Amino acid sequence: MGSHQHGPLKNLADEGLVERFQATGEMMYLEELWCRHSRTVYVQCLRFLGDTAAAEDVSGDVLLKVIRGVRSQYQPAHFAGWLSTVARHECINHVQQAAERLRGGDPDDLHLAGHDDPAVAIDIDSVLSQLSTPQRIAIKLFYANRYSYEEIAKLTGWGPKEVKTHVQNGRRRFKLLWERTAQGGTHEPRRR
Repeated sequence: MGSHQHGPLKNLADEGLVERFQATGEMMYLEELWCRHSRTVYVQCLRFLGDTAAAEDVSGDVLLKVIRGVRSQYQPAHFAGWLSTVARHECINHVQQAAERLRGGDPDDLHLAGHDDPAVAIDIDSVLSQLSTPQRIAIKLFYANRYSYEEIAKLTGWGPKEVKTHVQNGRRRFKLLWERTAQGGTHEPRRR
C-alpha cells in the first residue's frame, strides 16, 4: 500500500471504511479503522482489566473479533460504539476465563514471586499453608498478583467486602505466624 492510498482513506468516515471493506474485503480499510481506534480500545481494556499485558492481549482479540465479525455481525450505525461493545465483551470474557482457570485448577497453584533466599521462600510457603484456603487465595491474588479487591471478587465469586475481610484477616494471621516462625516457634496445622 503506497501513501497515495492512505490519503483518501483518511478522509473517509468510519462507516465509509466499513462499507468498502464489506463490499471488497480489502484489509486496508480495516487497517485504517484499527489505526484510528486501536489506542481507544487498548485504554478501555486497560481500565477494565488493570493490567497492561492483559489489555494488549485482549486488544489483539478485539481486532480478530472485528475482522471476523464486521461482515456478519456489524449493522451499519456507529462503528466506534460497536467496537467499544466488542472490547467490553472481550474484557468480560477474559475475566471469566481467568476465573474458570482459577476455579478449574488448584488455587494454591498461584505462585508468589520467589525470594532470593530459598529458606525464606520455604518459610513463606509454610506460613501460607497455615492460612485458611480463602485467606491464602486472597493473599496470593492481592499481594503476589496485584489484583484489586474488585478483581478478586470477579475471579472468585466472593463479594468485595468478603475479599477485603479475607485479605485483612489473612495478612494479620500471616504476620502473627511469621513472627512465630522467626522466633523458632512451631507451625500450626493447615486450616481449611
